[in-house]
Amino acid sequence: MSAKLCRFALLAGSTIALTGCLLPALAFADAVSDAKAAVAKYAGPQTTWEGPTKGPKPEPGKKVVFLSGDEQNDISHLYGVYIKQAGEKLGWNVTVIDGKGSPTSWLAGMNQAIALKPDGIALFADAASLQDPIKAGVAQGVKFVGLHAAGLPGPQPNLNLFVNIQEDPREIGKAEADWAIADSDGKAHVVVLSHNEYAIAKVKSTATKDEVEKCPGCKVLDYVNSPASEAAQRQPQLTTSWVQRFGLPIYATSVGDNDWDFAVPVLRSGGVDPAQAKLIAADGNRSAYDRIRKGDQYQTVTVSEPIELQAWQAIDELNRAFHNEAPSGFVQPPFLVTKENIHAEGGDQNTFIPSNNYKEHYLEIWGVK
Repeated sequence: MSAKLCRFALLAGSTIALTGCLLPALAFADAVSDAKAAVAKYAGPQTTWEGPTKGPKPEPGKKVVFLSGDEQNDISHLYGVYIKQAGEKLGWNVTVIDGKGSPTSWLAGMNQAIALKPDGIALFADAASLQDPIKAGVAQGVKFVGLHAAGLPGPQPNLNLFVNIQEDPREIGKAEADWAIADSDGKAHVVVLSHNEYAIAKVKSTATKDEVEKCPGCKVLDYVNSPASEAAQRQPQLTTSWVQRFGLPIYATSVGDNDWDFAVPVLRSGGVDPAQAKLIAADGNRSAYDRIRKGDQYQTVTVSEPIELQAWQAIDELNRAFHNEAPSGFVQPPFLVTKENIHAEGGDQNTFIPSNNYKEHYLEIWGVK
């Protein structure tokens, strides 16, 4: 610490105070420069394959069920489509069951899945709320792989998941916050929206909140936990209340793009300038790509998940589980989609398709064409 930057004052009780200190200004500058560097990294190309290069040869005829968290959710539906396509490459039969967006419906869906007596189940629903049927399935020899089913990626033995597949939600949450910090030059006032019925959502939103709070010139205006299945009913009023309570400009982050499907019409009908209300989210829904591409639809960025890649990974991980081998350990890095890079890495198809030739790598591992 330089004497040129601060003066020290000895107070009662031998407490040392800093007066005339320039360190807050330095911290402010560091927060902005760090955020801009992070944004550049997250928005960069994803050409390198960081996944497995070998694995067991699959056996045809396996029965797999995909428990979709909610078939009305773009991402959840596409996981089922791509899991079925990847499974067919191996001669597997894949059944999709709709979890209909709530823990109660997930439970019914999981019981239905186990009743089919499959070899494996992939689930896009929170595994912690499904432990009773999952344990029953494990006792029958069923292998379970999660997709966004726990707080973090990797093996989840306490949840009876062979592995949980997702980007690191701490990185996703940080990327959302870093974009707001960088875009505002360190002055962002931010609302953080979460759906904590999903463990991954809580981790993601907490990371966003923590990163914003590290920025000296930024402020977290509110942290809201609202059920994802009730977005259509709750989001319009939430959006109105944010503008009324906090004013403009405002940044709003969410753990999922789906929320902004119901926020944008409210902002538009209220005559809010898109430059004054910037929406940030994750997942990479097609509607999010469309909003970002148009440039006047309030949503400015999304942190996109590689849905097809992760679906193929789910099939690969199930095959490893069937052969009693270890999980691959693969976690795809997150990708920040902006208006500047929206045509890259699959953006022309309104989704995140890493340019790392993942299909070719998995087909080679499996020994199929």
